[in-house]
This record gives sequence, C-alpha cells and structure tokens, in this order.
Amino acid sequence: MFEFAIARAHAWVDMISKPRMLAVIALLCVLLLIDIAWRGWRLSWSRRMVEGALATLALFHFNFFFVPLVWLCSEKVKQLYALAGIPSIPAEFWTPVSVWLLVPFAVLAHDLANYCNHRLMHLPWLWPVHAIHHSDPDVNGLTAYRIHILEGLVMWVSYTLLLTWLGLPDNAIGIGAVFIALLNVYVHINVDWHHGPFSLLIASPRFHRWHHADVPEAHGKNLANVCPLWDWLFGTYYCPGKCDERMGAAGVPENDVVKLILWPWQEWTRMITARCKALAGHVARLQFGAIKRP
Repeated sequence: MFEFAIARAHAWVDMISKPRMLAVIALLCVLLLIDIAWRGWRLSWSRRMVEGALATLALFHFNFFFVPLVWLCSEKVKQLYALAGIPSIPAEFWTPVSVWLLVPFAVLAHDLANYCNHRLMHLPWLWPVHAIHHSDPDVNGLTAYRIHILEGLVMWVSYTLLLTWLGLPDNAIGIGAVFIALLNVYVHINVDWHHGPFSLLIASPRFHRWHHADVPEAHGKNLANVCPLWDWLFGTYYCPGKCDERMGAAGVPENDVVKLILWPWQEWTRMITARCKALAGHVARLQFGAIKRP
C-alpha cells in the first residue's frame, strides 16, 4: 500500500506538470482574480463556496488516487473491443490531413461521444453517478472537476466504444483535449455570458448554467459540452435567457465528500429495494387473485 501511495504521488506530480493541467490551473487562477475584483471577496467566496471548492478538490484527489482501478476496468473493455473485430480507420488515412484540420474534427467527435454518455447518465440508473457533478450549489469553474470516479469509468468506456474506430492521431487528440479542458472550466463560471449568433456552435456559461439549474424544465437539457448544435438536433436544447434559478440537485448531498462518494451505492440500494418490494407486491396480488378464483 505504501508503494502504491508513493507511485500515486509521483503520478500526481506528473499530472500537474502536463500542459493541459497547467493551462487549466492558470485559467482557474485568472478567473478567481477577476471574480474577486468584480464581486469582492465576500460575494466571490462565501463560506459555502469555500466548502464547495474544498469538497470538489477532495473528490478530485480521491478519484486520482483510485484511478488505476478505473484504468484496469477500461483496459478490459478495450480488450473486449479488440476481440469484437470492429473495423477501424487506419492511422495512415489521416497522415495527409493537417493536424489543425483534424483538431476541430476530433473535438466534435469527442463532444458527440460526450453527448451520448451524458444523455445516458441522466437516465434513472446512471443518474446517481452523474448527480455528484450536479451537487454543487455554487457552480463555478472548479465544478468541472466535481465528478464521481464511476462517471470517469462511464466516460472512458464510451470513448472506447464510440471513438476507437476513428483511429485519430495522438497529436490531434492531445491539442483537442487542451481546448476541451479549458472550455469545460469556462462554461462553468458564474457569469451570464452567451455567444449571440454563435450560440449553437460553441457552448457558453449561460447555456451550461441552465444544465445545472434545479428546475424541471431544465432537467436533462443542454447535454453537449462543446457544441450546442447536438442538443438542437436531438431535442435537448433549452436556453430561454439569463438563468437565475437555484443550482444543484434536490436530495443530493451538497458538500459532504463522504456522502457524495457513497451516494450512488446508497441510491442503487434504495432503487433495487423499491423494485423488489414492488415485485413482491405484484406476486402477492397475483397469488391472492388466483386464490379468490372459484
């Protein structure tokens, strides 16, 4: 266990030093300074917001510590995918294409895969996993990293199943990943910015804020992370104007890290128990009806 902890510490240093993470940290720092200058310290970082930020950081590091387990599961999925013999585009196919043309394609393909897994995670049996991302009552740039470790597994599996066959080169994927990471932070910031005539092409904070609004009409809406056009095409677009609604998810713990980690298991236990009771009641009614028949 000690050797595992040391290995994770080295991996943490390696992760923090990657260009994508350095860019995200720099953006978060800039956004924090702008927010403090604009709203003042008390409004920018209330006690609940500080608790929320600390909870998000704790979840992030919990996930990072156990990510090798998720990686092992995802590797098994990759092995099964390889055994399926699904045809894929050879890497040589992309060689003549400029990387700067491939990057937008890679981002859009990744976003479509994200739209698909995001839509699945708003269905009842996967919602307990995704609800952790929606638990933040004070959505801000850091909220982008408030996810349950099981959500990471769902996303990795979806990328394997939906994107592997494309055979895109690593450099296009890497550059696209930096853009996606920065945009993911940007759309979570607490500002009412929208993109006017480009609103369907690239996600804005207003667009994504409605996704986090805890009102029935916004539930399961605005699922794309980059290109809202996917929502418009598939009927999940909802952006009527400025969003002043409550953030969060009713019934989900807000900033209690232990409860957030355990929440999916508790919800699945409750759901299975309810289904079993309903099934038992149905069987009892059938038996009672059979007894009453002459």
